[in-house]
Amino acid sequence: MGHKMLVGIDCSANAQRALDYVGTMLRPHEDVLVTLFHVLIGPQPDIHPDREHRELELEKRHRRALRQLEAMQARLVTLGVPEDRITMKIQVCAPGDNVANTLLEEQRRGGYQTVVVGRRGMSKREEFLFGSVSSKIIREARECTVWVVQ
Repeated sequence: MGHKMLVGIDCSANAQRALDYVGTMLRPHEDVLVTLFHVLIGPQPDIHPDREHRELELEKRHRRALRQLEAMQARLVTLGVPEDRITMKIQVCAPGDNVANTLLEEQRRGGYQTVVVGRRGMSKREEFLFGSVSSKIIREARECTVWVVQ
């Protein structure tokens, strides 16, 4: 079994840059296994009160996330990472949880040695008010390396 890398993917340009960096760095390393991981935030009951409507909305978001992950996988293959070393995973964020906690839980559960995320590019004030996925991962990740790509 090779080195396991968890790459947090969202729709941002920073996630794309992180992916490009990963592809460039991993090309010569044949023992690295990459998991492209997207955290889906489920529809909120106060915005979508009807359960059936929430399920339809979640399904729509899941399809969109899968298309994005497939495009990111194709990009890694273009950069020279063999397709058989790339897996894709979508996780729905538990109610009351957040993206950073979901990524950290996956890191622990999956035994990933490296976590890669893109930096959101918030000001210090925005980060203080809203929090930052990359900052929380840097603070709370244990027994792994963290790459934050800007």
